[in-house]
Amino acid sequence: MYTWIQLNSNADLAQLKTHISNEYNPGRVAEKLAEDISGAVKGILIERNYIDKDYRSTFYNFYSKKGQYYRPDCVRLHFFDETVRFEETRLRLVSSAGNLTYHYFGYMVLRPTGTATIGRSVVTPDVRRGACRYVITAKHKIHLLGYTLTVEGFPSMDQHCDIAVCAHVSCWSILRHYSERHTMYREFLTHDITMMAQEFDPGGLVPSKGLDTSQALRVFQEAETFPFHVARDMDNVDDPAFYRQLGAYVESGFPLFAAMNSRQHAVTIIGYEWREPVITGASGMRYSWDEIKCLAVVDDHYLPYRSIPVALPVPVADETLYSAEDIDEFLIVLPEKVFYPADAVDAMVPKIFSTLPIDGLPAEDEMIIRYFMTTGSGFRRFVRKKESEFDPVLFEKIVQLPLAQFVWVVEFATEAQWALGKISGRALIDATASAIEQWPLWLYHTCAEALVFARDSVSLATATVGGHIMPNAGNAGFSRMVQNLRPTITK
Repeated sequence: MYTWIQLNSNADLAQLKTHISNEYNPGRVAEKLAEDISGAVKGILIERNYIDKDYRSTFYNFYSKKGQYYRPDCVRLHFFDETVRFEETRLRLVSSAGNLTYHYFGYMVLRPTGTATIGRSVVTPDVRRGACRYVITAKHKIHLLGYTLTVEGFPSMDQHCDIAVCAHVSCWSILRHYSERHTMYREFLTHDITMMAQEFDPGGLVPSKGLDTSQALRVFQEAETFPFHVARDMDNVDDPAFYRQLGAYVESGFPLFAAMNSRQHAVTIIGYEWREPVITGASGMRYSWDEIKCLAVVDDHYLPYRSIPVALPVPVADETLYSAEDIDEFLIVLPEKVFYPADAVDAMVPKIFSTLPIDGLPAEDEMIIRYFMTTGSGFRRFVRKKESEFDPVLFEKIVQLPLAQFVWVVEFATEAQWALGKISGRALIDATASAIEQWPLWLYHTCAEALVFARDSVSLATATVGGHIMPNAGNAGFSRMVQNLRPTITK
């Protein structure tokens, strides 16, 4: 039932064909692993007769009704580093370096469907070749041979092709991530997603015909979540505001259902990586999106964490190559208590400089602006961790702010500060505010000056300042806040 494969090189992955029967298509699986998994994976444990609930949901409702026989069980592959060995006689996994879970890279389920056999999988981005620097993840528990192992990753699978296509998989991966990350969200299986996209039972044929964005929106609504739709202005080839919103939501830790209509394809955006900082001396206001080099996506044709560029250098005919420029629209599942969207932040930020000038900000034509959402408690934890950077009076005010559950953080930096991971100052916006509010601010500060806003009464016309602080201006800058996504540690 269990077989161990020791990997000394990619060529050893061919052993999968010896130990796994053809209906799981082990040859194709070995090729994909050889292409995209790093050499840090030194051992694979093959677990046979595995009962996978996602495959079972489609088996009972689809494959068991077909004339061709399909097996009801799956194979599961587990990935380990060089410190782990398998004692076959005692069915025991042993690590020479201590806690077994620290040397576990995740799992991959193989379905007995002949084609597109990679089912529910969670693998750490640390062993994905070319993975982006920052990735949205959740902790997943795995039970194996009496051990409880943990891996941080994002769920993925191949599309079934016959009962589910790329858009179904994207919806499934986002909902599965939320169910693992937050206890308030329930778990949905593959067949559940297929049913939720339609107003009635679609039978076997309709799902394979595809899924448009409106149907994906219906899936998220049926899941009792709160999806929000953002579309690119098709009359504006660049539409920078669209991409700034996309980048802001990803930096906030929200996976995005992204549609590429010209390619009839959908992927899940789950991370990003910044360009190598370079001091150019260029003038003009810029945004953090302008500094992003690539996005991390879950694409059902590839292993997870595929890296796509912001733009391709030249147009290409190869349909496997695409960039952020091919994305036409996206869906985001927002928390119930978020009422102030990214486009409202994008429209408000430039107005701050002209209406609420404070000392210590960079000149507008020398400024890089970054904004993202986090929790009020998460922001306080960050400030507590960086307490030494704050004037004592400002620190005391920040930790006592009656923040809402969600806040938008806006950071301002010069090009030189950006290269060092520093900022000049930040604004804190109430993410539970109404979009009609003129100044839904909690805080606006630099090293030299800070404004604390009173939000204890309704005032839409003006910014009501509840406190004015002149901190110690000797601070060279504050640390950039990066905490919503998991840094990839290449292995």
